Amino acid sequence: MRGDTVARLGTSLRQTKEILAFLRGLRLSLRGVFGIAVVFVTIQPGASKVKAGCADVPLYSGYASEMRATKSPDGKNLLTVDADGSHLSYVLKTDKKYFRIRMRGLRTEVLWSPDSSSFAVNQTEGGGGIGQRAYIFYLRGNRLQRVNVSLPVEKVFGAPVKCEVRVPPNTAVLQWLDSKSILMVAEIANVSVCKCRGTFRTYKISLPNLKVLESYTQSETKRLFPNALGCELRGADDVCAKSWQKK
Repeated sequence: MRGDTVARLGTSLRQTKEILAFLRGLRLSLRGVFGIAVVFVTIQPGASKVKAGCADVPLYSGYASEMRATKSPDGKNLLTVDADGSHLSYVLKTDKKYFRIRMRGLRTEVLWSPDSSSFAVNQTEGGGGIGQRAYIFYLRGNRLQRVNVSLPVEKVFGAPVKCEVRVPPNTAVLQWLDSKSILMVAEIANVSVCKCRGTFRTYKISLPNLKVLESYTQSETKRLFPNALGCELRGADDVCAKSWQKK
């Protein structure tokens, strides 16, 4: 009996420490997304936490590049990513122009569109298992246009399981299906305060209108798009996912 009590206390202590680490340094802000108030959570720099074995490989997309410099498929554009503490700078060089955008972030992975006209980035903006968002950059004349492609996925995904602390899902672009559509993932925050942590659902999104065309369960995604899954997603628990997912 005493051993069971000690074990339970040890588990509770570990959970309490993780929750405190999760909350420490958080900045909570309310934003209106499609008319709905949503709580977004950001962790201070230095709290980034990467799944064991995933440090040097793409975290979410199996097709992404984490190299400092990547060329577009047609070979005409060079994208360079520079990390500066809590910020990332995306520098795009074409045959005639030079663009630079600096954003808050700790880690990123890049996917060029098949026609080389745009690129997607999966950016870690928080830490401790949360704060993953996706953007697409379009080359429009003399500027780079940034589109937040996480918003429609966050909306349709909602909050399918109970979390002790309300956080948005982690979202990322997994694959360019063609130049006008992408496959995106919404993952339950991979922290102990959420049930079925790390499980996910995916969505086919049309561009540039960000319309959700199709959705896939975790099991369907693993069957239909196995090569699109990065290190974070490949081992997600199918049994737990089925407990909250319906076709």
